Amino acid sequence: MVETLDSPQLYCAHAACWKPPPPSRRLRPVTGFPPLVPAAPRILILGSFPSARSLACGQYYGYERNQFWLLVAQAYGEKQPVGWDEKRAFLARNAIALWDVIASCERMGSRDDAIRAETPNPIATFVASFPGIERIALNGGKAAASFLALVAPELGRRPFALGETRIWQPASAPVSSERGILVRRLPSSSPIPTQTFRSAADKLPFWTEFLGPRDDKG
Repeated sequence: MVETLDSPQLYCAHAACWKPPPPSRRLRPVTGFPPLVPAAPRILILGSFPSARSLACGQYYGYERNQFWLLVAQAYGEKQPVGWDEKRAFLARNAIALWDVIASCERMGSRDDAIRAETPNPIATFVASFPGIERIALNGGKAAASFLALVAPELGRRPFALGETRIWQPASAPVSSERGILVRRLPSSSPIPTQTFRSAADKLPFWTEFLGPRDDKG
């Protein structure tokens, strides 16, 4: 269950409004959400850290312009869920768990490049508790970088390329699988366009190929 946080940070909708805090200013640590887990998850999607808007409304990907719910719905050939109850039902129906790599950090605004002093969630322990998890999707470059640095250093120091898949068997909490867990970096669901991804449609093939329905999906 997602708990509404008591102290949401200020939200700025325009990247141009964001300015890094001065070096002498110490920001108050912000804490993210607990995992949102169906009864028997097969897929875990990891973001970096919730946006200020998501923290304020107490929901994963709560900023209405974020493309997450559109991407996952279209990856499964479903209509985009509206409202928190529909979103939770969608995740349960498709055996998807949500969490973030970062448990807490210091950050002004919502930009990933403003994250400082991050501490990770216990992802290895989590996946050991749910042996049915077969795939982990890393939502964006910051999630992938923090996952390698803080959660899965055994995967090596080389950054994840976009769309790259690696096999992870956590050294600290081995899973009951000979092949381990498939981990892939996906394009960020952030609405901010890039040179490569101008819209959600540009990102959808990556999300569909890794997350979409499969013949072995029970």
